[in-house]
Amino acid sequence: MWKNPINFKHLVEGGTVFEVEPQLEDDLNDDAQQDLEYEKELHKFANLNCIGQFDDEDVYNMSEPFEIIESKMENILEDGGIKKRVLRTGYGETPGDKCIVRVHYNGYIEYKEEPFDSTYVRNKPHQFTVNNGDVLPGLDFAVQSMKITEKSQFMIRPEYGYGKYGCMDRIPANSTVLFEIELLEIIESAAGENYQNLPEEQKKEFENVYKYCISQCVKGKELFGRNIWGAVKEYNKAVSSLEFAQLREYEHQVKQQVLLLKLYSNLLVCYTKLGEPKKGCINFNKINALTQGTDLKISSKVYFNNAKCLRMLENYDLAKKRLQMAFSLEPRNPEILEEIKTIDAEQKNYLEKQAKMGRALLQQ
Repeated sequence: MWKNPINFKHLVEGGTVFEVEPQLEDDLNDDAQQDLEYEKELHKFANLNCIGQFDDEDVYNMSEPFEIIESKMENILEDGGIKKRVLRTGYGETPGDKCIVRVHYNGYIEYKEEPFDSTYVRNKPHQFTVNNGDVLPGLDFAVQSMKITEKSQFMIRPEYGYGKYGCMDRIPANSTVLFEIELLEIIESAAGENYQNLPEEQKKEFENVYKYCISQCVKGKELFGRNIWGAVKEYNKAVSSLEFAQLREYEHQVKQQVLLLKLYSNLLVCYTKLGEPKKGCINFNKINALTQGTDLKISSKVYFNNAKCLRMLENYDLAKKRLQMAFSLEPRNPEILEEIKTIDAEQKNYLEKQAKMGRALLQQ
């Protein structure tokens, strides 16, 4: 913490003095512990190929590790500055200009198996706008070649990566870097506005509806922390459009079901937090009907929130059944265990009140 504010005029003309409070020993210990835990997590994403260990190589290869990895890749740019290998195929379209995307990635340098950067370790996907200069050019070009759920490796030359200077002590100068990227979501940033300007007939076409509903999901998610009713409004707009969309292909039906499951689940959570248990249960019933006869699964979170709604409606027996389903999926979740205790306590009080009322009626 600064003792005094910085005077930039003094800083430019003759320098200034910084007084920094010494870090307490407890703080140092906490930082050291955090660093140790971070290093342990990084080790989980070690890539031994980066140090020349290849389980699928039948004979010893004298080439450098990145040369061997590159030999299994294809160029995505004419100058060969970015090469790609698909590890898991995705579906749908690639991101368009100015789309917002969410990705997970690990970044590696040659001769070091642990990543120099990992969104997985931080447990937070990275979100950015395509063609907006938000990330390295190599990452931008790489993601534009991907489809949703795809996971691929990219070898990125210095001119598309960290350049001739590298990045502090993490990336040496003029380094080629390897990125493993997973495209989680494509968000059409302008889809909402464009959808409203479409003719009424085109508003029912699935591709237009789908892009619009994805953008509504993003709006709802952004509103959830500060205005839950606002989030509910955006989610319900999406549901209304998606339920009546024209489905001309089987793929459309699959994408509709997946997105509806997400929307109904989000609405269930919102209504639970708002103390609107009936509306919450309506959305659970929609989820239950939607998943019948499909590969879609009801999550522990959905069962848990439906149980809370049922508890608010004093339907304790069914609430316990829903919690049991949640518990079977996440047996170590402390919130589920706490909710079981809450339901037991409330049911006991409810039965005692019913018994008192019954005795009172008999005495009249």
